[in-house]
Parts: sequence; C-alpha cells; structure tokens
Amino acid sequence: MKWALWFGGILARRLPPQTMIDLAMKIWPQVWERIPQDQHVVFLKSVAEKHLSEFLTDMSREERAALMNGLLPLIAREFPLAELDFLTAFPTPDSGYREGVRI
Repeated sequence: MKWALWFGGILARRLPPQTMIDLAMKIWPQVWERIPQDQHVVFLKSVAEKHLSEFLTDMSREERAALMNGLLPLIAREFPLAELDFLTAFPTPDSGYREGVRI
C-alpha cells in the first residue's frame, strides 16, 4: 500500500485535478467488479461516511448549499425518489448532522 500511496502522490502533484478524476473513473470499473453485488450499497455508504467530510473540509455553509443545490438535480435523475423514505432517514429535524461541525 505504501508504494501505491507514494505513486498516487506523485500523480496528484503532476497531473491536473480533472485528469486525476478521469484516471480514477477509468479504474473504477475494475474496482466495482471486485465488490459483490449484494455489497454495493454497503460499500458506497461506507465510502460516503468515511470520506464525504474530507471533500467538504474547506467549504463554507454557502458553498455547501450551492453544491447541494447543484447536486440535487443529478440525484433526482439517478435515484428513484418516489421510493425513498425521508421520514426514516430524518426522523427528527436535527438528526444526521454532526455535532461541533461549523458550516
């Protein structure tokens, strides 16, 4: 793993961010096929729980709202909204928000 992190660091310093994302997306199918079908949801949820805050670290509340407003149309297009259970996902108004996080 150390060599992969070392090599990834070299690529990250030398390649533009969009090129890095394009590279990751070319590798993604090989990663995805190694995850059993019945583990897809668990895997993606785990990735989001572990890493989403890292993507948002330096974003202000306004930037986060703008990002969410931009993502909502994409989410609506890709997910079956009529089948979602928002009351279970957000049983109380403040559930789901981490304490002590300044946004």
